[in-house]
Amino acid sequence: MSYDDIRPIFEKYFNSNVAFLEKTKEQLEEEESRALKRKTKSSDEKAVEKQKLDEEVEELKKHLQIVPNDDDDVYTRLHLLLSRSLL
Repeated sequence: MSYDDIRPIFEKYFNSNVAFLEKTKEQLEEEESRALKRKTKSSDEKAVEKQKLDEEVEELKKHLQIVPNDDDDVYTRLHLLLSRSLL
């Protein structure tokens, strides 16, 4: 490769590095705050998803029945949910 071939590639990366170094403190803080907002938003989404799962677990627990056996063992019987059938 000749110098003329390499020069545009070099300039692209060099200019990118110079632009990064010239960023002001405010710009860096702004980028950090945007990243934090994205992280917070995803945490909120995870909390909503966990709440939905907890509600489903509570609904399923309502339909569990503990039945003692003659051998003094404990079994769990699940009553099928007709309202949640796959129709």
